[in-house]
Amino acid sequence: MLDCALTQLRFGHTTLHALLRLLVKKMIVATVLCLILGFTGAGSEMVALRVINELPSAGYIYGNPQKSDTKHEEKLHLRMKPAKFSGPEHLQELSGKCFKYRDQKYEYVLCPFHNITQEDIQAYYEPYKGVLGVWSDWTIDNNKFVAMNMIEGSRCGEGTHRSTKVTLSCGAYSELIEVTEPEKCRYLAKFKTPLVCGINAMVVYPRLPESLQRQWDEVEQNWQDGYLTEKGFEKQLMTIFVEAGFYLSSDIKKSLLHNVTGKTDENCKAALDAALSRVSELEDELRLKEDIIKELEENKKRV
Repeated sequence: MLDCALTQLRFGHTTLHALLRLLVKKMIVATVLCLILGFTGAGSEMVALRVINELPSAGYIYGNPQKSDTKHEEKLHLRMKPAKFSGPEHLQELSGKCFKYRDQKYEYVLCPFHNITQEDIQAYYEPYKGVLGVWSDWTIDNNKFVAMNMIEGSRCGEGTHRSTKVTLSCGAYSELIEVTEPEKCRYLAKFKTPLVCGINAMVVYPRLPESLQRQWDEVEQNWQDGYLTEKGFEKQLMTIFVEAGFYLSSDIKKSLLHNVTGKTDENCKAALDAALSRVSELEDELRLKEDIIKELEENKKRV
């Protein structure tokens, strides 16, 4: 009877040792990852992506987007918090929706005003899945919103991160029609939607508050009167676009990165605290079992 109890206790003791070693290893890995994220500034945030399945295996489904399928929801790391919505108000209809596009090798998912992702659909073992950019601001040309800028995507080489420019053009349906990589880690996505079909649908000036419209009028008059060079005129317009939120200043971009990094630091600390607490519990349990085993072995010797 005593031998049986000792055998069971020793087995439990060995199991506890193994569990403790595994937990300590995981804690070390978590600590290293947190330190890497902290030193590189590569903060991350776990973000659930809702994907509207407009591209089933049979092809496109035109018309109203389907509701998101929870089976396809995944979590990815975002370095940057998406910027607030800006631009033509009617485009808010796209916010909260996602659109798929597949080529022969990859599946892309664009979530306007949030992010764009890429997944390798050919690889059988550990296929690549990453973020090609997070919503930042607009590219404006000739007084029109012409493209959405997605920046600070997944790492791509030393000190570089992926980014995507999403051009918008008129189409019968809202759909992502193409994604290419003209330069390494610099992507170009083409998105069609009926929301940009009107002649004034993407004009910048009417989307400005009256105070900024007056500033624009004054700047343009000064340029026409010769008080401003073309370069000076463009610089003044850029200042107006920043104030309107159509362009993001470098300070705002840094703050979006900082906010996510702060959350990551908090998450790391919480995870490490939980691991340390569990290690402490296991050590207490281990010491108790060791004391019991020692006492039983001494009793066995006496017998």
